[in-house]
Amino acid sequence: MTITGDYSYEDFIKYPKIIRNECLKEKKYRVLVDVIQVAKSKIPIVELFFLGERIANVLRDHIKLALVCDGEKHNRFLQKVATNRNALIRTFVSELNARIWLAHDHEDEPFLEIES
Repeated sequence: MTITGDYSYEDFIKYPKIIRNECLKEKKYRVLVDVIQVAKSKIPIVELFFLGERIANVLRDHIKLALVCDGEKHNRFLQKVATNRNALIRTFVSELNARIWLAHDHEDEPFLEIES
């Protein structure tokens, strides 16, 4: 899934439910979401917190989500909030690493990214 356009909290807070519904419909439980092309200014940390909580509440540990983004620190914050609430999510700057991680089935083992 690729998301483009301008960042809007009102839109992004809806994506976890859309992703879950599509995954359940397709019976696929691993998804890669590319948000690199989303035009955004400074996203308030509180919005990232609520987005991370929403991802965890909706997807939990049932759907594995790889998020490809620009690699800024705030994206790691979103990941930490969601994983601290038991979600299977990780942020990447490389689609290749995201795909490898999605195929990796041992969540308790460290994942080393490939340098591109």
